[in-house]
This record gives sequence, structure tokens and C-alpha cells, in this order.
Amino acid sequence: MPKVLVQFDGSNFYNKVKKLSKNKIHLTNYNYKALASFIAGRKRVDITYYVGEIRKYPGNKKSQILYSNQQSLFSNLRKQGVEIKLGYLLMSEGKFHEKGVDVQIAVDIVRGAIKSEHDEFYLISSDTDLLPAIKTAISEKKKVIYVGFENFVSRALINNCSSYKILRSKEISQFI
Repeated sequence: MPKVLVQFDGSNFYNKVKKLSKNKIHLTNYNYKALASFIAGRKRVDITYYVGEIRKYPGNKKSQILYSNQQSLFSNLRKQGVEIKLGYLLMSEGKFHEKGVDVQIAVDIVRGAIKSEHDEFYLISSDTDLLPAIKTAISEKKKVIYVGFENFVSRALINNCSSYKILRSKEISQFI
């Protein structure tokens, strides 16, 4: 039986699901493990959730609320046996930008492929920066399955991955 890794690009997943569901789904208590099993078509999968870490800033109420929500998310993920890998958020010109997450995803794909830690990678991300890692895994005879969202599909990932799966709103909603 193949060793499977389902990789959630947390920010990408959050933003696509929110747009698709018109903000009806609250992802703090979402059943990520069930979705991962559904996507891969098997119960036994490794799951990693990658996201920029939110920090509390003194006197900044919004950062404290976001931090608290993220800690609730992390608690839920840990209860489901999901590994969490953190990047960081960099503030530039008054906006936060996630840093280090795509690199961690790429490293896990490449390392997992070369060391045969995994045979299949289900990539829940639309980030084309991951293409070199995807191509490396495929050259190592591993499968990389792009998981996209209806109305938000990356043609570049469809064309460069081993195969793809497109999630529909009703499929996402069944794991609330």
C-alpha cells in the first residue's frame, strides 16, 4: 500500500474555502482528517498543515483575536493527528505576507520523494512556486496529485502534476 502525504497549504485552503462557501464554513473546527481521507481515498494518510504563525502584538486587539483563533485551529488539528509546520508573517507596508510556508511544502515533497518517505503527495495548494519540487518528485517515480477547488483551478498545476482532483463546495461542506 502506498505511503500517502496530504499537504494543506493553510492560507491557500482557508482563502479558497471561504470564497467557495461565501464565509459559511468556520475552519477552526473543521474535520481535516476526514477530508484528507476522502481526497486520498483511504483512511491511513499522513497529514501536514502549513501556515504562517500569527503573533500577538501588545495593544493590538485584532492580533490577539487572530492569535486566539489560530490556537483553536492548532488544537483541533493536533486532536486529529495533523502535523503543523509554521512559517511566519512579515509585515510590509501595513500588510502581512506569509513567508517560509511554500519552502517547507517543497522541502517535504522533495525529501519525501527522494527518501521514499511517501509515494503519493496530495497537494492542496494552487501555488506554482511548487512546480520544481513537483517535477523532482515525479522524476523520482512518485505521484503528486493537485487538489484544486471548483472556480479556482491552477492550469499550471493540472498540467504538471501526475493527476488532479477538484473539490466542490458540497464535498468541502460535508466535513464541517
